[in-house]
Amino acid sequence: AGVEKVILGSAAIKDKSFLKHACQKFPNKIALGLDAKDGYLSVSGWKENSNQLTLDYLKEVNDYGASRLIYTDINRDGMKQSPNFEETSKIAEVSNCPVIISGGVSSIDDIKKAKSLNNIEGIIVGKAIYDGDIKLEDLAMEIN
Repeated sequence: AGVEKVILGSAAIKDKSFLKHACQKFPNKIALGLDAKDGYLSVSGWKENSNQLTLDYLKEVNDYGASRLIYTDINRDGMKQSPNFEETSKIAEVSNCPVIISGGVSSIDDIKKAKSLNNIEGIIVGKAIYDGDIKLEDLAMEIN
C-alpha cells in the first residue's frame, strides 16, 4: 500500500513475539514506540504501567530488527521542559537502531543538543511549535 514504516507500541510491549514476527515479515519497516514514565514502559495510551523497565525490555528485543526506536518520556511530553536527554542517551547507547526523541522540546537549543548525541536520528517537536516558542523558519535553518 506504499507504507514506509509502521510504529508498534503497546502491542509490541505486551507481545514480544508479535514484534519479532513483524520485524521478520517486514524488514526495515517496523519502528518501535517506547513510552516510558519514571523508567518503566507504559501501554494502552499511557493508562497502564507495564511494570517493565524500558532498558530491560530493549535489551530483550534489541536484535529483533526494528528499524527505528521512538522514545517518549511521558513526564516531559507537552511540558516544554526539555527532553529527558539523560535517559534518552542511555536508550540510544543500548539500541541497535537509531533513536528518535519525543517529549518536552522547548527551544531550538533542545534541537541542537539532540543533534550532538550519538545514535539519535531525530526529535519530535509539537507543542513548542504550536505555542510559538519555536518558529518553523528557525527550525528549518537548524535542520539543514
